[in-house]
Amino acid sequence: MALVRKLLPGDVDQVVGRIDQRLGDDAALQPLVNPEISLEALGDALRAATASTWVALEDDRLVGHLYGALLENAVYGPGVWIGPDGVSYDNDDVLADLYAEAGQEWIDAGAREHYAWVLDHWSATDAWYELGFARMHLRGVLALDRPRSSPLPDGYRLRKGSAHDLDVCVALTTELDEAQARGPSFALDLPADSQRDELAETLDDPDVTLFIIEHGDEAVAQCITFALPPRRGSFDSTLHLSAVVVREKHRGLGVATSMISCALDEARAAGFEYAEANWRVTNRQASRFWTGYGFGTTYVRLHRTIGAG
Repeated sequence: MALVRKLLPGDVDQVVGRIDQRLGDDAALQPLVNPEISLEALGDALRAATASTWVALEDDRLVGHLYGALLENAVYGPGVWIGPDGVSYDNDDVLADLYAEAGQEWIDAGAREHYAWVLDHWSATDAWYELGFARMHLRGVLALDRPRSSPLPDGYRLRKGSAHDLDVCVALTTELDEAQARGPSFALDLPADSQRDELAETLDDPDVTLFIIEHGDEAVAQCITFALPPRRGSFDSTLHLSAVVVREKHRGLGVATSMISCALDEARAAGFEYAEANWRVTNRQASRFWTGYGFGTTYVRLHRTIGAG
């Protein structure tokens, strides 16, 4: 077993080097991962997080690290979140030793929902599966290297939405949540009470764009887009696509493809170079759409609930 202890200031440079190497290895396997990071900023962040970062040593040699952020999430409750830069390990046993130590502290703090974003590749995921984690969400990335215009079917029209479309946005998002609540996703008990306020705040943001597809007098599809803030593994100038939904009876006609193509062409003209979308692994329809459109999976969010089982 490795010796596991909290991060010390003298460990920081080694951990920064390990993270830099890990992101580089990820990018070598999946070029849609951005390996570029500010090593100085990363070092400063680690020095401020020594109390929530663990390192593993074998024969006084640093062989791994683990950082998890304890967060309260409106959807998932209290939990710990491990990012792409939050872990490194020389072998699977080192990860197990790190998780055994850190996980106990997280559980003692009341966080029994554990999440980890790792490269969607067997070399990164297998060790987590052995620790009881399962696949939950996928992150897909697309390079905006060419126009992708796709005409809408006859009878449909696209317009830009605004804060005045809050009721429309709530209704369409509710339809998405209801679809997610059915099997095989079974995403039950999503917090509907806060949804309207969150969407109102989103639509009030001048940097958010709402695309709406109408058929007759009915709004039948939507997509919300905004610039992705900086995060490890993602490129600068990346557009995020969210709240994408098409009403059931209008699916399979090319409505979603046309809507997304319009959003991406507009983003490309505005200087965006990449787009990202997230979807549940269990949402087979979404998975087929995004990968069929051309998005390549980069990271997968793994999840474990600590309980009697």
